[in-house]
Amino acid sequence: MSRHCRLATVSTAFLLVLSLSAFADSNYDFHKEKLNGNSGSTLSGSFTFTGTASGGTFSDISLTFDGGVFAGINVSDAAGGKAKCAFGLCSFSWKTKVGNGWVWNTIVLNVNTGQFWDLGKIYNERNWWNFDPPLPAPEGGTELSYLMLSGLAVFAGILVSEKKRRTRTAASN
Repeated sequence: MSRHCRLATVSTAFLLVLSLSAFADSNYDFHKEKLNGNSGSTLSGSFTFTGTASGGTFSDISLTFDGGVFAGINVSDAAGGKAKCAFGLCSFSWKTKVGNGWVWNTIVLNVNTGQFWDLGKIYNERNWWNFDPPLPAPEGGTELSYLMLSGLAVFAGILVSEKKRRTRTAASN
């Protein structure tokens, strides 16, 4: 029994080491996402997340509005702030005044998959637009690390089942 515990411990430690790349600093960006409520207007932006699913920080946040009455408006929050994390989802909200209007922005990041949503509104005295497109953006190395982790889990299962089969065969003879 202790051999199985050692194998499980070593396998778990190895899987954690392989998955560390998923928890490194991650840069996300998106381009020409449609704004709700006004055709021909798009939103581009980027942010950096540093942390894990249990906590971290958002920084270097920037948004650029293209087309329509908000064309050319650029807003940013270089300092960002501490993420609120629960169940593998981390979020950060901020707002800034732009001329005679406001931009509200909330970023929600699924740390496990790298998918994020950028939710917000831009407002001036005559116009109010929402933006909330789902923005899938897996990290470059994360897909490979998850594939490796699942492959190792399958391989460990094969080894354990082979060991059990050998033990049963030897016991029956």
